[in-house]
Amino acid sequence: MKNEKKIIELVQGVVEELVKSNIESLPLEDDTEIIDLREELDYYPGVMTLPPEEAYYRLDDIIYIYKQTVPHFRLGKNNLKKDFPKLLYMVDFDLYYDNERSDLTLQCNIYEDKRGKWFIRVSNIHVM
Repeated sequence: MKNEKKIIELVQGVVEELVKSNIESLPLEDDTEIIDLREELDYYPGVMTLPPEEAYYRLDDIIYIYKQTVPHFRLGKNNLKKDFPKLLYMVDFDLYYDNERSDLTLQCNIYEDKRGKWFIRVSNIHVM
């Protein structure tokens, strides 16, 4: 898959922070709340562990957004340009608990800003 390495690096960074319980440091979508993520993680039994390296190469649930509905900018108040990143990928990644693949899924979006820099934001964690 094109851009697989970039996607894997971004997802790995988020998963590592989750395993360390650094939920507050996660980049979140505007409508995502830390308390909701923490609640979902607290309900799940066991201890979150790092997945095996090959798990990242089985990113089956990546949706490439090929048709953009939102431009990189919109005119806001007083016709000032407000920049918006371009959504590139939506990723679902199953988290690992006690060294086993769980049904708790991390959902993230990968964006590109107007300078071409990629970044990730967490949208949800829930049982799938």
